[in-house]
Amino acid sequence: MTERDERDERGERADSPAASGFWPAAEVCAELGESPVWRAEDATVWWVDVEGLQLLRTEFRPGFRALGPTRAWPTPEAPGFVQLDASGAPLVGMGTGLFRFEEAAGRFARIAAVEAPGRRCNDACVDAAGRLWFGTMDVENLRPNGALYVMGPDAAPRQVLDGFRTINGLAWDAARERLFVSDSHVSVQTLWTLRFRDGALVERQVFARFEGLAGRPDGAAMDAQGHLWIAGVGGAELCRFAPDGRLAARIPTPMPQPTKPAFAGPRLDRLALASRRGPGGGGVLAGWEAAAETGVTGAPAARWRGGDATGAHG
Repeated sequence: MTERDERDERGERADSPAASGFWPAAEVCAELGESPVWRAEDATVWWVDVEGLQLLRTEFRPGFRALGPTRAWPTPEAPGFVQLDASGAPLVGMGTGLFRFEEAAGRFARIAAVEAPGRRCNDACVDAAGRLWFGTMDVENLRPNGALYVMGPDAAPRQVLDGFRTINGLAWDAARERLFVSDSHVSVQTLWTLRFRDGALVERQVFARFEGLAGRPDGAAMDAQGHLWIAGVGGAELCRFAPDGRLAARIPTPMPQPTKPAFAGPRLDRLALASRRGPGGGGVLAGWEAAAETGVTGAPAARWRGGDATGAHG
């Protein structure tokens, strides 16, 4: 067993050189960067600035510490997440619903409404069947009125669970057919796994509690070994959990408030990491040589299948 393997077995923080290995991958800085997603067709990472009301596209260039140009489009409402549909078009969750972004026209077309007054979308993932799972949260982050939704090809969101304060951590474990979801509010700080049968929730288990860790459980991504990577927002670290809930590794980050990772690159051997801007830095989309540092690559992210635009917002 190597020194790195021994360190990972103990769930200890990685060496500081790993943290110094992060580099700015974008030429812009967001107020609250979130939800990076890799698009292989044009080697770009799409992400959002929740508080800056922007959808962003960054060219994730090959080569260590490469800085890619970024293009930004203003959003009509606060964007909580971006995922991709089967064609590769960005699907953005906002305050009143889900919008497909028509890149050539620079236009947002709403494909599904979400009746959630006083709330906005926050975090999402797609499962192996192509269904979109997403959450909503109170815009003031004060009330436990957030909910989990699922949307199939019919573009009709259906609420499946409620009572969240700051829903996050959505990631699909294809090998075990379960959904990860967290609540990163300071009063909760818990990560669960959910299992469904015939569309109904049949199991909800606590996977990890974060009170003893440096950060709170924010956005997440799956790697090819079935481990969950989750941002410890406020704690300047990424946590990697084994399928059984064991904390396998803690990776220091140069930004205090990392928000969500995504595996990127043609071999999914790199990590794109979004973050919140604040004291100590952050806000810039960061890159990291995940495979070189840890020997781990990412699991391919699924895309939402279906839906037609019903309205447009220029």
